[in-house]
Amino acid sequence: MKGLISMIYAAILAGGKGTRMGGDLPKQFLEIKGIPIVVRTVRAFIGCGIVDGIVLCVPRDYMEYTREVLDKYHATAGNVTVIEGGADRTGSLENACRFFRSKNEISPEDILITHDCVRPFVSDEMIFSSVNAAMLYGGATAAIPCVDTICVSADGKVIESVPDRSKLYSVQTPQTFAFQDFCEILFSLTDEEKARVTDASAVFRMRGRKVVLSLGSHSNIKITHPSDIPLAEKLSETF
Repeated sequence: MKGLISMIYAAILAGGKGTRMGGDLPKQFLEIKGIPIVVRTVRAFIGCGIVDGIVLCVPRDYMEYTREVLDKYHATAGNVTVIEGGADRTGSLENACRFFRSKNEISPEDILITHDCVRPFVSDEMIFSSVNAAMLYGGATAAIPCVDTICVSADGKVIESVPDRSKLYSVQTPQTFAFQDFCEILFSLTDEEKARVTDASAVFRMRGRKVVLSLGSHSNIKITHPSDIPLAEKLSETF
């Protein structure tokens, strides 16, 4: 794979404070079977063997703490850098792009992977699938078919419609893009457009760019609520 492109970069987004989890620490620092979530995620991208540069976007107040945690659990490498995240997802993406562009001459063949830090069970296969799809089509997102029936309700009380489940997918990360194209679009967005960005793929789609589906997994959970911890502990036994 690496012989076909120039460089692959990964931006791991851990800028949130994780208030829905409760507790004193942001959720990315909670431990799963004795290993912090952030460590598991960074190890996944180090271990996949194809990523040339990794930035971890974290809240300013936790930058030094993050470095200490990564060092304690030997999740450091020459290509891992902790940087300040933005006020929101878009801001963190902008900071990551600026960092990579300040350190490297980005070519048209370069690839940018974006990933939620609190999805620690991302596999090599998911990363490879996402990169391959981005190489072919410019943009890709991991996704899995919806297993639940989804309804639409504007007031949260009355069902207005029920979309055809066979056409619905749950979007995950990694989300991967042609780096130059992604940066060009990201930095062209207006403030109003940025406010509507819910994930990295929305950046591409706002300018009419195609985003294809790549391999996702039911094990690729996003750890958001306290009830997710027991499931994560169970998954960690086989991951």
